[in-house]
Amino acid sequence: MASAKDFFNEAEQEAIVTAIRKVELYTSGEIRVHVDDRCDQEAFDRAVKLFQHLKMDTKPFRNGVLIYVAVKDRKFSVVGDEAMHEKVGNQYWKEITQQLHNDFQQANYGNGIIKAVETIGATLAKYFPNVDELDRNELPDDISFE
Repeated sequence: MASAKDFFNEAEQEAIVTAIRKVELYTSGEIRVHVDDRCDQEAFDRAVKLFQHLKMDTKPFRNGVLIYVAVKDRKFSVVGDEAMHEKVGNQYWKEITQQLHNDFQQANYGNGIIKAVETIGATLAKYFPNVDELDRNELPDDISFE
């Protein structure tokens, strides 16, 4: 299994970042993708810690979403901040993670992440449209690694 930094090839990384930038034009929400080599705890717990470490919980509208992947342990999770979660509920996250699971089972990693980003982005745009200067892109769009 590839390391975190090699999990997506250069073209996939560019496509993921482009997808994030594209959807963030229409929403005050922020989407991040983080990839670890290993995860020695529940993926959700690690994602929550990373959400805070990446300062995603400091957005004024509380509508950030983190897609987390641990490559070698074959774990992943999707975490949304409280305002986003209040709008969509548990079933939404189950559907997103089920689709990612299906894509990952078919080794469709890059496109699976892009589809998740596009789906989440459309939901963010619906509930949190980009309407004023407070909605500026405050967090990096690049994939983060550890």
